[in-house]
Amino acid sequence: MGDAAADRQVLVLAALAQSTRLQILSRVAAAGGEGVAAGEIARSIRCPASTLSFHLKELSRTGILEARPRGRFIIYGLQRQALEALARYIGGLVSACSGSKTPKAHGGRGGPSRGKGDRDQLQMFGD
Repeated sequence: MGDAAADRQVLVLAALAQSTRLQILSRVAAAGGEGVAAGEIARSIRCPASTLSFHLKELSRTGILEARPRGRFIIYGLQRQALEALARYIGGLVSACSGSKTPKAHGGRGGPSRGKGDRDQLQMFGD
């Protein structure tokens, strides 16, 4: 993954690292393709309008949500492409992980044993 793509995922992950925003996403996802009005989101997650507005703006800024005007209302829907890109990124991490060897259990007196490589690394940092 290039630097620009990684930076994009950092923005998406940062936007998702807040419980109110995850509640918003759950509510919008439950609405399906039709989306849901901001007022309905506020009522369902019991969030003041001013606070909700801030969170909706952040989620929209990262491309996770799409805001569509419908009469007097703003309807919010999920942007599948943004979530699919995040899923591919996380899936790639999992795939890379599954190809690695499982660490061996440490034996001895309850603590991890230190090999030559560990000692060299610690010496590099002055420990």
